[in-house]
Amino acid sequence: MSMTHAEPSGSVSLSEGSFQRPYVISWNLTYRCNLQCEHCYLDAGPAPRIHNEAFSDRSELNTEECKKVVDEIADFAPESITILTGGEPLLRRDILEIVRYAASKDLWVVVGTNGVLITERLARILQDAGVRGLALSLDSLDPEVHDRFRGVKGAWRNTVEGARILGEVGLPFIVQTTVGKHNADRLGEIAEFAHRELRAKVWNLYFLVTTGRGTFVSDLTPKEYDEVLEQLFKIQQDYQGKMMVNAKCAPHYVKTVFERAPDSPFLKTYSSGAGGCPAGTHYMGIRPNGDVTPCPYLPVFGGNLRESSLRDVWESSDPFVKIRQRKTLGGRCGKCEFNSACGGCRARAFGSTGDYMAEDALCTHQPGTASGAEKLAQTEVEYGMPEARTLDWERRPRERMHRVPAFVRGMVVRAVESSCREKGLQRVTCDALDEIRSRMPANRLFGGNE
Repeated sequence: MSMTHAEPSGSVSLSEGSFQRPYVISWNLTYRCNLQCEHCYLDAGPAPRIHNEAFSDRSELNTEECKKVVDEIADFAPESITILTGGEPLLRRDILEIVRYAASKDLWVVVGTNGVLITERLARILQDAGVRGLALSLDSLDPEVHDRFRGVKGAWRNTVEGARILGEVGLPFIVQTTVGKHNADRLGEIAEFAHRELRAKVWNLYFLVTTGRGTFVSDLTPKEYDEVLEQLFKIQQDYQGKMMVNAKCAPHYVKTVFERAPDSPFLKTYSSGAGGCPAGTHYMGIRPNGDVTPCPYLPVFGGNLRESSLRDVWESSDPFVKIRQRKTLGGRCGKCEFNSACGGCRARAFGSTGDYMAEDALCTHQPGTASGAEKLAQTEVEYGMPEARTLDWERRPRERMHRVPAFVRGMVVRAVESSCREKGLQRVTCDALDEIRSRMPANRLFGGNE
């Protein structure tokens, strides 16, 4: 890849590395929303509360402009996971047209919705249009607590009913929970409900970023967050092979895993910049008006897609170039032995200090106290590796591989072939995939059996 700027010292390499392009794009299609969530980072809904320059332009790309953005994504970041969210994206009249167009360009279309509008008919229409999955929010097992947090009475009931409908239709979904004082003592119960009652494939625990309306929400203390991370580690172990459990907006979770289980397979997802804070390394956000940011929670923009190309913003804009220079991060983050594997939350650093290169004040780790952590920085980055096959693959397992997101497909293919060789197999079959899948941290990686 040709770069239009000199690569700064300490940056993640983009010339030959895995982060030549984004692999996950979160695209806020609209400010319209049928909820009034008190922590909304986009300040979505009919009554804006944030009045500063970063939130002043509340215009939205029209249908043709959205298609142009889809073309740019497909050209620069083929097969990327493209999360169409909002606000509430299902409130856009052209949402199905956008979904169909993105799917026709082989993008992995995911819809981030609060679930309130999901009906069986809509779920089947979304599935037929090419949606690969949905993300639903569930913040409490107490409907009143959830509804109060989301700002609308009946939100809990509609979300749970939406999950039931998606399960019946067979459209995969993720359950997302934002942790706070209102639910920190019941996370294990929420995870159990997501797995047992909702039958979610993935449970993501989000750690509040103080941006947008989240700036006004009381946060947990760093000590309380450490206690939550300890809970999360236990939950992750309990559901290994049953439901994938992730920490979101808490890159320092790698420290908790490393201290508790230095040989954990989950640590592979943090190797050499592949994990930790993904802002600007393999992740980016697009606002409704086309502004592009390294992270949806970070109101700092590298350009606008009405005026600049996606490629130019990714490769050359100041925020994207600067944020990859992890060795130049401020305070403890810059000195930390988990620097490349974590990097601290850049959006939280900005929310608390106004500087996205500052240290993440949520983390309590003192650099130099985790012996052996440096090995994480020496592990080969596996995201985005080429999809190279050397064994004979039957048709069905080959098709199933294309249900694996493109940015990890090469890694998965290599792991599958390595496992087959260890067993003396020269042909990859569905039985081989199923056996390997049963040993993965989350056993649905290869898609279903049919």
